Amino acid sequence: MAGTELSDSRTAFSEVDRVLAMCARYKRPVYLDIPRDMVDVVPDQPHMYRRDWLKSDHNALTEASQEAARLLTEARKPVIVAGVEVHRFGLQDELLALAEGSSIPIATTILGKSVIRETHPLFVGLYEGAMGREEVTEFVKASDCILLLGTFMSDLNLGIFTASLDAAKCIYATSEELRIRHHHYHDVLLNDFIRELASLSPETAKRSIPTELSARREPFELQPEAPVTTRRLVAMLNERLEDDMIVVADIGDSLFAASELVIDGRAEFLSPAYYTSMGYAVPASLGVHVAAPNRRVVAIVGDGAFQMTGMELSNLVRHGYDPIIFVLDNGGYGTERFLHPGEWPYNEIHGWNYDKLPEVLGGGKGYRVRTEQELADAVEMAWNDSEGLSLVHIELDRADHSRTLGRMAERLRDRV
Repeated sequence: MAGTELSDSRTAFSEVDRVLAMCARYKRPVYLDIPRDMVDVVPDQPHMYRRDWLKSDHNALTEASQEAARLLTEARKPVIVAGVEVHRFGLQDELLALAEGSSIPIATTILGKSVIRETHPLFVGLYEGAMGREEVTEFVKASDCILLLGTFMSDLNLGIFTASLDAAKCIYATSEELRIRHHHYHDVLLNDFIRELASLSPETAKRSIPTELSARREPFELQPEAPVTTRRLVAMLNERLEDDMIVVADIGDSLFAASELVIDGRAEFLSPAYYTSMGYAVPASLGVHVAAPNRRVVAIVGDGAFQMTGMELSNLVRHGYDPIIFVLDNGGYGTERFLHPGEWPYNEIHGWNYDKLPEVLGGGKGYRVRTEQELADAVEMAWNDSEGLSLVHIELDRADHSRTLGRMAERLRDRV
């Protein structure tokens, strides 16, 4: 996104200001590199910080919002596809004001999951290409006006680029650009565009939403002796998630399985949705606790991803945080096994006794589960334990997988 090396005392202050301004502008990470021989250097000129408050170009904003409103009014089948920037910029209420004011159905990308409660009557599901439910994909593709708000067209966010949208039908607004069909507008901020468009209250066609698109919680009736599966874990969690929890999902089948969770209320969902970010969940759980110490974190991570960064558990223990971490142990990289069927040794990993790590690290509790009864008991204890972290080590069959992974593997195996 943005970064700098503070190697010149004459420009150090201005470089820090520049990079932090980019962080505030785009709500993304930035990087400051301080060489070790510069740590004690004190610049000899005074620092006067001046923040440049960004504003939209009024004429561009007015013209763009009016054009977008006209296209929505003329459409017979409009839809909103909401993305992660709605969450980053805190625009959930503005999104709802626009959607409810004009009765426009909303789909989200996997990165944007949770920007609207998934039991809302206007919510139609996750739009994610080959990973997603076909009925959701068809609903979006059949739309004649697609309003993409804060949505990045990238990698797993759109099902490894299997989602395809006709630019002639799209209104595409992010923090970086605003494009309406083939028209480009400059200097229009995302938050201003959403608010201005909502204020115009475009009168759109009332589009019926098929009942099969409503959020689906698979009924869960405990089968005590049955081995735990990813699907049944999701079904159980759907009955236990609370409105203020934050779900953190790692890459792989942890993400694919978690996409089937029904996020309600003000619960939130975080994931990188980018395959080279494997190992995200445990460090991200630490970050969430620092940023929102009063929220409860539920993290889902595969054994392969956990072995990359799992020792951040030590800092979770050190600070007394209380995440509930589910380690899905199938002995290797399950997604790769499905995309590349056959015996490939590099997809296998050395097993750990994950449930023993809290003891090693001196804090929290570990649980090892194989059956649904053991899982139910561990979940009950973890939910009621706010004294420290809870790590639930789930032993899965090597071939176990979520529905989402099954769909993706079936549709992508030949391409990959």
